[in-house]
Amino acid sequence: MKKIKSKIFTLTVLIVISMSIITMSGLVQGYSEGNTATEPNILSDPITPISERVYLNSANNFTYGFNATAVVNRTVEMQTYGTLGLIDSIEVNIYDNTSLTYFNYTLPNINTDNITFTSFRVSNASYEGIGNGTAMRDYTYQTHINYTTFRVPFNLDLTSISTGDQYFINVYTEFAYPYTYELVNNEQVLTYQELFYPLINNIPIVDGLVWVEKQGGDMFLDDVDHVITPNNATEGITLINDAETGLLKWDNVTRNPFNYSQSYDDDLMLNVFLSSVSTGGDIENPANTVLFKSTNVYRKIEIDPFGLVRITETQSIVFLGPEKPDDYNEITIKLYALNAIPIIMPVNSTVIDLYDEIGSLNQIYQREDNIFKPGYYNQRPSIYPGHDALVIFPRTPLFHGDTFDFTIVYKSSLGTFTTKEPGTIDYKFQFAPCSIVNWTVDELNVDVVLPKGAVYGDIQYNNPDPYQDMYISYDKKFKFTSLGFKRIMSFKFTNFSGNDNAPVIINFRYSRLNILITYFLQVIIVGAIFAIYLGIRWSTKKAKDLVIDEDDREFIPIDEIEEFVKQYEEVLSLRERLRETRSKVAAKKLKAKEGKDLIAKLEARQRAEEEVLKKTKESLVILGGRYKEHVQKIEIAERKLYEERRNLRMLRQEYRVKKSMTKESYMKLVRERTQTIEKMKNEIDSHLISLRMLLEP
Repeated sequence: MKKIKSKIFTLTVLIVISMSIITMSGLVQGYSEGNTATEPNILSDPITPISERVYLNSANNFTYGFNATAVVNRTVEMQTYGTLGLIDSIEVNIYDNTSLTYFNYTLPNINTDNITFTSFRVSNASYEGIGNGTAMRDYTYQTHINYTTFRVPFNLDLTSISTGDQYFINVYTEFAYPYTYELVNNEQVLTYQELFYPLINNIPIVDGLVWVEKQGGDMFLDDVDHVITPNNATEGITLINDAETGLLKWDNVTRNPFNYSQSYDDDLMLNVFLSSVSTGGDIENPANTVLFKSTNVYRKIEIDPFGLVRITETQSIVFLGPEKPDDYNEITIKLYALNAIPIIMPVNSTVIDLYDEIGSLNQIYQREDNIFKPGYYNQRPSIYPGHDALVIFPRTPLFHGDTFDFTIVYKSSLGTFTTKEPGTIDYKFQFAPCSIVNWTVDELNVDVVLPKGAVYGDIQYNNPDPYQDMYISYDKKFKFTSLGFKRIMSFKFTNFSGNDNAPVIINFRYSRLNILITYFLQVIIVGAIFAIYLGIRWSTKKAKDLVIDEDDREFIPIDEIEEFVKQYEEVLSLRERLRETRSKVAAKKLKAKEGKDLIAKLEARQRAEEEVLKKTKESLVILGGRYKEHVQKIEIAERKLYEERRNLRMLRQEYRVKKSMTKESYMKLVRERTQTIEKMKNEIDSHLISLRMLLEP
């Protein structure tokens, strides 16, 4: 035993020494270009709010009076995955004032806690092209009890505007899940409430329009219990409900000048009600509003100097919509649940792997010719030109509070992300921080692994959003699994949304000579380590069999194993009886009332037994070793068994309803599913038998 320990210790020391040598050689390569790593250079900093105060009538106050008027068009965009865009286009006309530098844009604190992004764009020409103009990022904001005010300059150089000037302002604000919801007639109904118009301090709104746009599968409600306001009974307001185009439109919008002495409770409130599952039926292409977000996203972007970029992305999804109904079954799909999500892929990318904590996802994909091919993924063209979308299906639909963790591995060509300065060794690597569409992420972490021997320059990121925090780390300098020196840039974003997905650019220098030196040193070092290891094995005699003393014998927890096996077999028996009873009721071999009572009793007994089994399982797992391994393998086999039974039911349902495949294909798939089910059942039995054998003397 001492000889074995000595050999392991010697081998460990050699590995540590070799890792140090690799690290040192990597440092020499990294700095051989004469350019040392510098701190990240961000182009501009996030905005900080000004101190909380109310503008008073004083010499420094921006008092417009009636020397200016505004025409406002407000558009509300209800987006698919629960976010909402509020767009205000404001035309300001100045006719008797020469000292205005800023304007104040105010929102009531109804949904301001849900803001994830805000931008202001200003032009003194027209609205045309203003959406592509530079956002005015030097605004400040202040929060009061009832209001939040944004203070925005008219001109970049902070010069005053003159009498007769006309300015056009575009305000875009993104809100995350500013809805309340309820279930009405087994459908999700969303309620959105906001002030009917923006508040522009001390400037009257003399004319305006308000538009509300929904998703294609949603329906506006307007009945006794869900009254859209304002309506045509509101003095001076005209409501046009265009159900065919999916738009609500109000015109003739006016408002007297706003100041903080007023309360928005006295203003017109916009109330819109949306049935979000009335017409949608395709779970792969949802056209209705679904409420969910990512709590955490981790992306590792590895640059291969031989022409590929490999991206590994892990997401944690949580559903924010309605609870799972008591009468839920796996055959009748609830469209307000999260049944499928699309991930937008970079141009020219190909999925390598997709899996969750259980195993591979979407391993069988039905192609356009109605043929099922193993290994295919549900990758299809998206609404973004040149980009594919990967449609991902959770193993079961998600309801309120349910989570879903998955990992995608995909590759794309290096040219998709990288450009090279002609005649130099300078490269620009440009990427979007996240592959989201329009849902939000609580925390986003990104690691960018540069090629071996690359020399880092600086970073450019043109999205300093005051609602988002960003951190950059350049501490990692060695990656053991790559057997070489790689520079790693680490990014962390909080409160991230689709509008924050502005490109990040990493500038670095790279020469092909660096990689040749790196791999040459790696071959020598790995060969030396292997030769030393073989020498140790050749010079060391094979350890003799050790005599195990009675005190060293493995302790076997007989009581815990016996109790676990007994309780687990009881649960399996109850599950089988439940399936048989449901089959008899469905086949009318058992009266419905009698079957219902029996099922209720069996389910109550099953829940009680499963609760006891859970505690016994925890006691056994704590003991570790092979007992924990057996329990974990049984749990994995259980989940796979549940999934295959679910897939078999859905396959039979699809064949009965849609007839989307030939009978031969259907029977083949049924056989494959049945064989897999038997395999999982046999695997569970084998683990139980292994545990029983431990009880033998």
